[in-house]
Amino acid sequence: MPPKTTKSPTRRSTDRWENEGGPSALASLDGTETELKKLGITPVQMTVFHWGGYRYSNSRDAIAAARRAIKSAVS
Repeated sequence: MPPKTTKSPTRRSTDRWENEGGPSALASLDGTETELKKLGITPVQMTVFHWGGYRYSNSRDAIAAARRAIKSAVS
């Protein structure tokens, strides 16, 4: 019988980064990643707008706050 050959695992482009402390390495330290997967929770990146010491998740709200401040400063 010929010897069995094992296929080497496919390397992903993120393997090196994750092994150096990327998000998977951090999340799995306390079981968070497993819990998130079990519950069907996925992380999502979000744009946040900073103005006047406040954070806005909506650009229109940030613009409105800045305009109000400009209007009151001019008045």
